Amino acid sequence: MRRESCCTGWKTKAVVALGNPDRADDGVAHQVLSALPAQEGVERLASVKGGLDLALSLLDYEKVLVIDADPALPPGEIALRPLAEEDRRGFRHGLGLAEALAVVRRMGLRAPEVWVLAIGVAAAQPFRRGLSPQVEGAVSRAKGAVEAWLRS
Repeated sequence: MRRESCCTGWKTKAVVALGNPDRADDGVAHQVLSALPAQEGVERLASVKGGLDLALSLLDYEKVLVIDADPALPPGEIALRPLAEEDRRGFRHGLGLAEALAVVRRMGLRAPEVWVLAIGVAAAQPFRRGLSPQVEGAVSRAKGAVEAWLRS
């Protein structure tokens, strides 16, 4: 049975890359996204949106995986976890997504199931293109984690 969102029928899955490719390792999510082959039923989205803007753009999906750089993890480490409503840690790119999705739910809209693939980076990122060796080494592992999540 197909579920409906506020506007259209639900699409199956989306993978969203957050980050700025002009800020060194902060662009790692875009590297992971570009390494993924196209797959039917899966939309790949590069976004600079955060918070409520991002939450509203995800309403048409059943499941979403957000990939983002995370200075709370050691550089090159990856962590896959569901985004919990009580998760107030937030993203580096605007209002925390968990809080924004809670607002969407309070508005009476159905929000997707959201997972986060966090990739550890150093806290300070210079303005330049390209990844550090530690973070570059995590791209293939992160790609594998995304592919496993898509199969689930």
